[in-house]
Amino acid sequence: MTMRKFLLIVAAAVAVPVLGAGPAVAQQYPFCRKAEGGPGDCRYSTLEQCQQAVSGTSGYCQPNYWLPQTPQVNPHRRARRS
Repeated sequence: MTMRKFLLIVAAAVAVPVLGAGPAVAQQYPFCRKAEGGPGDCRYSTLEQCQQAVSGTSGYCQPNYWLPQTPQVNPHRRARRS
């Protein structure tokens, strides 16, 4: 096998999985673990998960402020009658 054929086979083997991959879906988690510096680690679905991750460290948990905010609706509030 010549070097040219070998490189062509290797290039094809690498290109097939890369080109066939679908779009990545970004998961947006509501809680972030923060430490002294840096952007934080926003990969926690619940506050409890985040608190377990910071347990025993100087870190803390906060809401993920990068998420789009959804308006809060109060189900017990009724419209006024005129």
